[in-house]
Amino acid sequence: MQDQILQQVTEIIADTLGLDDLTLTPATTAADVEGWDSLANVLILVAIEKRFRIRFRTGEIAAMKNVGELIDRIERQLSGRQTA
Repeated sequence: MQDQILQQVTEIIADTLGLDDLTLTPATTAADVEGWDSLANVLILVAIEKRFRIRFRTGEIAAMKNVGELIDRIERQLSGRQTA
């Protein structure tokens, strides 16, 4: 499931930033990606919330340090929704 989430997150970030050739790994941080600043971060997170139909809490957003942590949080929310 994490590979599928990574693929979708990569598409969202590439679309948001207008990047044609973007490769993300779990260790990738915003600082590693050209154009991924604080405004772009908001747009990316809103797009992710829409795509996956989830909501992040402010504390969760602040705690995420890299793409891997973002994917983990998405997966947890999706898993919690399936069991609820």
